Amino acid sequence: MTVPPPGKTPIHTIPGQPRFSTEIWRQIALWLPRRDLKTLLLVPHVLSRIASQLLFRKIDLHFGSDKWDSQRSADILTRIITDSAFANLVRTLRIFVPGRDVVPMTFQTGMLANALPKLSNLRNVHCSMRWKDMYSFLRILETINHRIYGLSLMPSDGTGELRFPKFKHITQFSYSANGGNPAEVYEFLARNKGSIRTINLQNLNWSFPSDVISIRNLTHLDFLGTFQTDSHALADILSNGHQLESLRLQCMLECSASVQFRDFPKALPFLRHFSLSLLGYRVNDYDFFPAISDFLRGRTELRTLQLIVPSADYAHRRLGYDANVWGVLPSLTHLQSLSATLPKDVAAAVAMWLVPRSVQSLSLHSISSEDVVAYVSQLRPGLPPSLKFIGIFQSQIDDVAAVIEHGFPTVRLARIDEDYYTVTRPAAPASGQVKLEEWPKARTRYNAKEWLEWFECEDAEWRDPTEFL
Repeated sequence: MTVPPPGKTPIHTIPGQPRFSTEIWRQIALWLPRRDLKTLLLVPHVLSRIASQLLFRKIDLHFGSDKWDSQRSADILTRIITDSAFANLVRTLRIFVPGRDVVPMTFQTGMLANALPKLSNLRNVHCSMRWKDMYSFLRILETINHRIYGLSLMPSDGTGELRFPKFKHITQFSYSANGGNPAEVYEFLARNKGSIRTINLQNLNWSFPSDVISIRNLTHLDFLGTFQTDSHALADILSNGHQLESLRLQCMLECSASVQFRDFPKALPFLRHFSLSLLGYRVNDYDFFPAISDFLRGRTELRTLQLIVPSADYAHRRLGYDANVWGVLPSLTHLQSLSATLPKDVAAAVAMWLVPRSVQSLSLHSISSEDVVAYVSQLRPGLPPSLKFIGIFQSQIDDVAAVIEHGFPTVRLARIDEDYYTVTRPAAPASGQVKLEEWPKARTRYNAKEWLEWFECEDAEWRDPTEFL
């Protein structure tokens, strides 16, 4: 206790306890990752209540063969039905039902029918299940009259006779399926043409729907599909996407696209994240990647870049993917995340020196060397000094720990194809090699973003379509 001046009341303070208002603590907690919020639940402080409120803004329900997950999800629905204060916290609801699950969802659908009307502040919904179950779920969603802004759908067995709710104010929309007729999806997009700002469409059999979306309104565009022989979709995107901050294209290329990039070299002035992954091609366009390189050159505000092409030598030649493409990297001075196929004519000892020093997450595709450990040892001298994450895809690796130890001395996380690892190093460098802890499959499937954020590697991967902005 401090000694006050004469006539003043003593002020009692507890060392180390800032005297902030609840609202200030809330503003602080808003910046914390979900893993930290979960830790705060155990703290005997107002922060515990704030963390609980923030955590339950997003609810995940898992129904399937895992009894523990199914029971937990049923308990959450029961809490929503019986506790209005809890129900009012929920802003985002994500429902996952494995495609292999053949048990009818009659019971779960009944609980959802009782729970959804209670979620008066619900704004975003993701649904991954068979189309028949999804059809029932969407009918319930349409009848509750909540103002939904974000909708993400992943029918696990195709589109069937899926019918979309008559929503008219959707700002974020995601749809991922194999095959099916796009008519219902396009009708839904046309109905929300004026409000959609973020769109993610994934169906390799579909072409880009320029006619039913307003590209000039979009800030985030993610498309997986086919650019057909007579397609001018790229020109539409480049000429109209004035507000685009994020653009990802995963495509089957059947048209000559280089001309469309050459025609709009200064397009997309606010672009911060760019990704192009070729899933296949049916065209010889030797100027394709040189045109993309000139389009990207000097974009100092770019934060994320992905350039992924088929690994065969002839694919690189037919698309112009060579050392000149890799040479654009030094001009991207604020790049933080890079995922790319290494050109065949760039030496390993040189490749990493071209990567901007600001990069913290790096993913390499199709390392062609038979001795991967020796190859990454050549990469090591030129690595960015603050590298935290390394991903290696489409490469045969027998000893992951040896690859990390000899090639990537600063990384905290590693991803080898679909497997994630936490990297732990001995306190004394001479006491042994690095240790790797493989992540459980449930974590990688549903909570990878949360854990990447925990390790300060949230920029390592593209935003998943089940996530909302």
